[in-house]
Amino acid sequence: MSTLKEVAKHAGVSISTASRVINGKEYVSTEARQKVTRAIRELDYQPNLIAQSLVKGRETRQLGILVYDISNSYFAEITMAFEAVAYQHDYTVILCNTAEGTRTLKYLDMFMQRQIDGVAIIGSQLETEEISRLQLLLQRGVPIAMAREKGWLLNPLLDVLDNQTGIVEFDTSEGARMAIDYLVSQGHRRIGGLFTVERDRLWDDPRAQGFRQALEKNGLQINEDLMVADLKTSQSGGFLGMSKLIHQKIGCTAVFAYNDEVAIGALAHCRQAGIRVPEELSIVSMDDTEHSLYTNPPLTSVRIPRREQGEFLAEYLLARVRGKNPPSRFSLPVYLTLRQSVSQVPNNHDLGRV
Repeated sequence: MSTLKEVAKHAGVSISTASRVINGKEYVSTEARQKVTRAIRELDYQPNLIAQSLVKGRETRQLGILVYDISNSYFAEITMAFEAVAYQHDYTVILCNTAEGTRTLKYLDMFMQRQIDGVAIIGSQLETEEISRLQLLLQRGVPIAMAREKGWLLNPLLDVLDNQTGIVEFDTSEGARMAIDYLVSQGHRRIGGLFTVERDRLWDDPRAQGFRQALEKNGLQINEDLMVADLKTSQSGGFLGMSKLIHQKIGCTAVFAYNDEVAIGALAHCRQAGIRVPEELSIVSMDDTEHSLYTNPPLTSVRIPRREQGEFLAEYLLARVRGKNPPSRFSLPVYLTLRQSVSQVPNNHDLGRV
């Protein structure tokens, strides 16, 4: 990549003259301006926007976003909405996938080096050192916004940022209760669960909490044999989890899947095993992504708004960059979308089949 010094040399002018042309300053002759412009073109020179922002005291017009798993359509839909708002305001977005965990700290360091104007966080789990980086960004005047599940207890470290960041949240515990209540209303009493959380931390998860609370409210026992944990948050995870439930022959009539990706994998295994959904086994899910419309059968799923999350995150950051004080909290409702993956328990259901 060419430097300012090389541009000046190529144009046969001083570095200060080349700098004035690049930064749109006056007091440069037409001849010199043409020489510098030609040199920029011939050398394919790219101005250092960060350096310019430090000199001019303006933003770099870049927003960073940490996303847990961009391959998951749930996170992809949020990110697309975020990017659309940024684009409308002439901002570019630096997207960082944090599914591997160890990358997060490096990404935050990169955001600081690039003088990023704002940072959004979607679904990423952060450790102590990463929280410290976020605090440092806030001290430097960089706004931060997060999307999170209400009542999430796995990362209390984030509490130190609560009053300094924009937060959009939604009640997945309530969503899980809706899903289980609906299954119970259809006559299901032996309900399995496919969870992506580690078993020893399962009851810290809002979705698992809602699952348990709904069972208890309906007078049903928690049966650990009906629950599979430690699954990947993916279709392969759901496929494996469904396989475990089937081979245990524990008699489920319905299954609660942690999210649509897991549910899609569970459906795939049912097809392979010759189990008809919903005639022999009902499946209910969470997230209600676009993919849930096109499964066979279409998934009954708890809808968590995605577009609204992305729009709030971007709009909050942009407002803060402009010196405004927008509302820092936004709560989104969840609701159950009924489709064809759930039916009533048939009278002759064989409880040993699944």
